[in-house]
Amino acid sequence: MNFRWTQPNSESRSAATSPQASRPFLVIGTAGSVSTGAIDPLPELAAICREFDLWFHVDGAYGALAALLPDAPSALSALKLADSIAVDPHKWLYAPLEAGCALVRNPDKLRDAFAYHPPYYHFGTEAINYFDLGPQNSRGFRALKVWLALQQAGREGYIQMLSDDISLAQTLFQLVKQHPALEALTHSLSITTFRYAPPGLTLRDERTQTYLNDLNRELLTRLQNSGEVYLSNAVINGKFALRVCIVNFRTTLADIQALLPLVTKMGHDLDTELRPQHLAP
Repeated sequence: MNFRWTQPNSESRSAATSPQASRPFLVIGTAGSVSTGAIDPLPELAAICREFDLWFHVDGAYGALAALLPDAPSALSALKLADSIAVDPHKWLYAPLEAGCALVRNPDKLRDAFAYHPPYYHFGTEAINYFDLGPQNSRGFRALKVWLALQQAGREGYIQMLSDDISLAQTLFQLVKQHPALEALTHSLSITTFRYAPPGLTLRDERTQTYLNDLNRELLTRLQNSGEVYLSNAVINGKFALRVCIVNFRTTLADIQALLPLVTKMGHDLDTELRPQHLAP
């Protein structure tokens, strides 16, 4: 959750004697954070914005589309209360890069912010002129690839694909929890985080935690360079984690089941190579 506020510059501070000269005007809530897929308490944020007449923006670049699902997290119901929402179709709409989208409740606000009509602009009024709605003038037709995918898959197709991704991430989290050499950390939407933690180490020891961070950092590098799988990373309460974000409709249960043997085999080999003497059994 982020707050933005106006701040008078040095020249105008002397004139800014009103208590409202420096005050919040915008609240940003997150619908699916980058690292873990966490969702802010959006209904509560919306209520604050209504009470204090603040603009309510939701960063839903990754997770907002989960609101389509019949069993969507309840907090996503507050998307309908937002003044604006950011969505990236190149994430969970499976569109090629790049495709970003800003949804604004009142399009006149965009025109107020961006419209510019110098003398050499004369494009008529028979169509929507997108240069009035954003900072770009000339641009490619990025929306075409998103529109085509929507026509091909439809709402029901996307509901099925998003549900499958979430189910696979849930399955992965349960498999990790059952594995003696892995530590499950978080699961939300289609993101699961975990780390390799070889049995026999005292996890509460500070030196062990430092070693596990170094071990998993190197493990991630080698997994990425192996060409067999591509994971990313997150840092969860100081723990360097392996991050699996499933946003590909071609990912299958077989892929999930093949991941853990690869991680544990490579993790074991690295642990044998890197473990310092003071942590040796």
